[in-house]
Amino acid sequence: MNLSDSTYVIAADSGADHALALGLRVDAAVGDFDSISDQARQWLTDSDTPVVAHRADKDLSDLELALELASVRSPSSVVVAGLSGGRVDHGLLNLVVLADPRWKNVSVQGLAADCLVTVVHDHAHLSGTPGSLLSIVPIGGPATLSTEGLRYRLRREPLSPTSSRGLSNVIIADRADVTVHDGVVLVVQPEAGEGRW
Repeated sequence: MNLSDSTYVIAADSGADHALALGLRVDAAVGDFDSISDQARQWLTDSDTPVVAHRADKDLSDLELALELASVRSPSSVVVAGLSGGRVDHGLLNLVVLADPRWKNVSVQGLAADCLVTVVHDHAHLSGTPGSLLSIVPIGGPATLSTEGLRYRLRREPLSPTSSRGLSNVIIADRADVTVHDGVVLVVQPEAGEGRW
């Protein structure tokens, strides 16, 4: 797998195992390393990868630690692979962490299997195939938004985080636009993550 020279790769704990399997270089590794394999641990050592180790009883998840480490570099965009976390609670909290206001000025996307998740604090242009599904999920409270390029358009309309109203919209053009006037949302595109990582 080829990444540009400017791409900085951070492995969060057992993310090092995934990087090793994909043939990715890792620029830094972070976490409590309670789930990393001995093989990946040795690979990090052999490749002189900087490792930022934390105690197991830390207050932040390994993903959150990785995002904090990334933010030190002031990136314009961050892509998080492996969002599902293998457990329902991990998967849910990983999504919530992506939407934290600390990363508001960074383009944040996540990949969970073949699903692409885009965090929208203000506005996003989303590419997609006409006829493909797209869901909009408010995070942390209600959101007011407008959309273009979707079958079910919104015009400064509220979405509740406890309602399924944003589920399974359909892209009708080559591009969809989501504008968030208040709040923050996750735009989830099933199958749109395939081939992106």
